[in-house]
Parts: sequence; structure tokens; C-alpha cells
Amino acid sequence: MLFPIEFPSHQKVICDPYLYSFLMNLYAKSEDIHKKIVMAVILTIWIIGIIIAVVHKMREWNKVKGYLIKGTSKGDGVAEKILREIDSECPIKIEYNLAIAEPFIKGLRHPVIYLPEKECNEKELEFILMHEYLHWKRKDLWKKFIINIIGMIFWWNPLAYLLCKDLDQIIELNCDNAMSKKYSEMDTLYYLDTLTYMAGGRRANFDKVSSDTLGFVKKLEVRPLKQRFHYVMFKKDDKRTQRKMNLFILGVSVIWFVASYYFILQPEYIVPLTDMHQENTPFVSDGENSYLEEQKDGTYIFHYGKYEEKVLKEDVENGIYEEYPIIKYNKK
Repeated sequence: MLFPIEFPSHQKVICDPYLYSFLMNLYAKSEDIHKKIVMAVILTIWIIGIIIAVVHKMREWNKVKGYLIKGTSKGDGVAEKILREIDSECPIKIEYNLAIAEPFIKGLRHPVIYLPEKECNEKELEFILMHEYLHWKRKDLWKKFIINIIGMIFWWNPLAYLLCKDLDQIIELNCDNAMSKKYSEMDTLYYLDTLTYMAGGRRANFDKVSSDTLGFVKKLEVRPLKQRFHYVMFKKDDKRTQRKMNLFILGVSVIWFVASYYFILQPEYIVPLTDMHQENTPFVSDGENSYLEEQKDGTYIFHYGKYEEKVLKEDVENGIYEEYPIIKYNKK
């Protein structure tokens, strides 16, 4: 859970007598030294996995950096002029590169837009630069950087990989939406045509290792491109449906969040009714010889025949002893 808070009076304890009980029973019966060894092994594996993930990611970024250094060249100044018209105070630099096949922006502190050696007219170039400029303006590179960190920390979680995989598409859809708000309907169609034009042709040398960049369009990936087209062209028709879907997702998230505090999973513990013997005589539990007695300090004394045990208030409120009657403390 993200926030470590509890509401003892509004909780439902779910007792699992099978798998969870089996695992916890093994752990509980282990010696303290064995418990420490198990936790140390798990923590060590986690840390080693993080180190491997970080090293792998650094190698990817260095590989991209190497390709960019080799093929970088300067343009004719047209792109720089268009970018100044978009934002005269924009700190983004522009470089052309022979090693790439699609435009993209890279760099958290010193952003650079890299353009491929592909012929584009000024309008198409404006769309490309505006798209990458919006990525920078919307802090999308920082979003992707944070998601990459999450993926490296939780390398063992499949959901982290799915999140990293879908992040690009989610960011691109939001950027396309921002683009469509800046241009007329005809220009928006021209923008989509530019996406198709840039999606064709050869692949780049480092498409598979460009995890710290945000490109204009993915090469030869039809399904994501279709999704972007549909989102831009039919967003007005889908606005009501999208609003309902957002409300549904929000509702499910709230229910899931509340349920994570309301339902408490723990191993099942049943006080034996006939297994406790006194002088070889079977003991039968009932409301007269098995009960809870409330104390002045809020704790309870659990009476079970001649057996007595002090129990915490939280254990009683969590339902562990719900089958037994309670004798309230008499303040008089």
C-alpha cells in the first residue's frame, strides 16, 4: 500500500487456511537466522537485478549517443528559423543525422531535436518541429525518464514492463491531441499525412535501444499509427465514450484503493476445540468456559478453560476471536 494507515473498526479480515497459511507457517517455524537469510537473499537478488537493469540501460543510452556523434551534421537553417517562429526563447537545438530514420527529441537538461536526412517541405518540417517542441513543453522526456527508473527498480514485475512499453503510445496520443488543437482540420489531416510519410522507408540503426528518446512516429509499426489516426480523426465522436471510460477507470481505482485497506489477508488460526486435553479428558469449548474479558487498559484476557492469555485490542477488532463472547469492563 502507498499510505501506511489502517482503520481497525472498518476492516474485514479474510483468513486463508491454505496457501497463505502454508507459506506463513513455514516462515513462522523457521529459526530467526533462517528468516534473516531468506530476507537477505531476496533483497540481494532485487539489488543485483536493479544493478543489471541500470547497466543494461546505460549501455543502450551510450550506444545511441555513439550513433548520434558519428552521423551528426548541420542543416541549412530552415528548421532553426521555423523553431524560432514557434518559440523565440526555446533552448532546443537542432541537428541532422544520417544514422536515424525518424525525427526525435533527446536530452533532459539540454534538449536536441534530431532530424533525418529526408526531404520535407516547410509545412511538414513545421509539423515535425511543433510535435517535438510540444514533447519538450509538456515535460514528456521527464515522464519517460521516471518510468524508466520505475522499470529498473521493479524489474521483476511484468506490469512495470507493460507500463514502459505503452508509455510511448500514451504520450504520442496526448501530443497528437495537442497538435490537433493548434491547427485547423485541413492542417490536421496534412499532419497525419506527414506521419505516414515519415513512417515509411528504412529503419534506423538504433531503433531498439532508443529508450530515452521521443520520436515523431515509429517506423513500420502499423497498429500504433492506426491508433493515432483514429484518436485524432474521431476524438470528437469518442469524447463522450472516453469520458465514461475515464470515470469507470477512476471508480475502479478508488474501489481498489479502499478495498486494499478494508480487506486484510492473513493466515487462518482456529483455536482447537477438542484437541486441548486436561488430564486425558477431552475439553469441549462453550460460552461459559471460553470467552474474552475486557480490561481497563483496553486489552482483553482470553479464557479458554483453565488457560488464560492476554490479547491485544487490535486482534479482537480484526475478528480473530469473533466466535467468543465478550465480557465488557465494568467501570463501576
